[in-house]
Amino acid sequence: FLIINLFLTLGLSSSLQEEFDNAESLHEFDKYLILEEGETYTGGIGIYEGRVFIEGNGAIIDFEHGGGIWVYADEYNPAHLEIEYANIIDGAYYGVSYAGTATGRIENCNFINNDFGLKFFDTAEVEVTNCNLVGCNTYGLGIYGTTAIVDINYCNFWDNAEGDTQENCPN
Repeated sequence: FLIINLFLTLGLSSSLQEEFDNAESLHEFDKYLILEEGETYTGGIGIYEGRVFIEGNGAIIDFEHGGGIWVYADEYNPAHLEIEYANIIDGAYYGVSYAGTATGRIENCNFINNDFGLKFFDTAEVEVTNCNLVGCNTYGLGIYGTTAIVDINYCNFWDNAEGDTQENCPN
């Protein structure tokens, strides 16, 4: 018991996938993740159905140079992700990506040192408010194609290698 308690006290990271798998429903969400302030959660997740909320509480989501959080929906399997107050770092391809007919809202998050902070494809529809996209290896935010609807409000972009935003990628 003492050894387990010591590991918990040291603030070792937890798997984001484990948090997702163990999340219960709350309000209108099928999965409601509540992350702990000061904790680090590692690894990415894929969301391909249902409504998911991630209450970040200032926690760090560290992808450790692997895949990020992706959301994909189609007409038969709607998917929606809302995420607030999270620090999303070190995604090899992106911090968060929405594709197909996925919907969502991202608010008060920091995207740091990802390849792209955010990527949007197809007819995804997402609102992004009060976020910082910093030090991304390519762009802070990329919109692939011409049909995604992304509403960006009060966001800051800086020190992104190729530029802050790119629309109609890759052209």
